Amino acid sequence: VHAYARAAGATATINKASITNSAPAPFTASFSSRGPLQASGDLLKPDIIAPGQDILAGVAPPNNGGKLFDLYSGTSMSSPHVAGIAALLKSLHPTWSPMAIKSAIMTTAGDVLDGPNTSSTVIFRQGAGHVQPNRAADPGLVFDSGYADWLGFLCGTQLPTAFCTSSGIPVIEPSNFNGASIAISNLAGSKTVKRRLTNVSGNPATFSASAVMPGFTVSVSPAQLDLADGETKEVAITVTRNGAALNTYGGGQL
Repeated sequence: VHAYARAAGATATINKASITNSAPAPFTASFSSRGPLQASGDLLKPDIIAPGQDILAGVAPPNNGGKLFDLYSGTSMSSPHVAGIAALLKSLHPTWSPMAIKSAIMTTAGDVLDGPNTSSTVIFRQGAGHVQPNRAADPGLVFDSGYADWLGFLCGTQLPTAFCTSSGIPVIEPSNFNGASIAISNLAGSKTVKRRLTNVSGNPATFSASAVMPGFTVSVSPAQLDLADGETKEVAITVTRNGAALNTYGGGQL
């Protein structure tokens, strides 16, 4: 190309770009990692999905041919999107914990267009969904957790239970970890899990439960939750197999 450009009479043509604003999105990239979590079938992974393909971003010139910007793909692009959103939410809500921020991002996410959001294949691709930052600023409620929750989870999966019991920290069955998603392994009958919900709307609020999960019946007690601003209450969520095929994954939305 350089030799041609130096030759007498060299010409070049720049074609007009064509921008399409109506193409459906988002879809999961073919190289994106998928669930389920190998360490435990009682915790859903991934948590969230974010833009990560052909992202125009600043790069370090020494390892990028002297360029200041380039198109990159992968978690190197999607992770900064989520980290930046979390930083903005922390600035907006200084008292929120990291896990409250994570919950807000998860519960307000949208769905990828790979298929129905009750498909386990889709759920294992997107987790809670595709990030929607503006909605995350006002999630209504959050599923919060802290050090004791995580240590209790580890004692319920990998660590000796004495790590928790010696410190008076309850051992948590993985399905009962207070996260913004629910996973239950080997459900042939019925199981009840618990979650703590905190109202962060700024006002007293009433939250009502509904669920869509083909092949299963889902009930929440209480079905309607009245919370003052900042108040936290516990709910019990019972999932019962109702014709779902055995030895396969099932999914739904609560």
